Amino acid sequence: MTNERGTFDQLNDALFAQLDKLQSIDPADKDKMEQTIEQSRAVSQLAGNIIANANTAISLLKYQASEGMDLNGLAATTPRMLGGGR
Repeated sequence: MTNERGTFDQLNDALFAQLDKLQSIDPADKDKMEQTIEQSRAVSQLAGNIIANANTAISLLKYQASEGMDLNGLAATTPRMLGGGR
């Protein structure tokens, strides 16, 4: 994924940054801990949706390749989210 919206490397970095944030909170600060846990759940859910979307695109590419599909005379290209130009 190499468009202006981000890359999978950036997604990975964001997930580890959230993990670091969780690990750096003082366990005695219950409010901050709960807030960060909720934020982490949201980040995790969103990351899961991004990954599921990419897996759907990969499945489509695999299907197109297995069927030798040529869409409107153009060879199937990798979607932008997976580092391609489409």
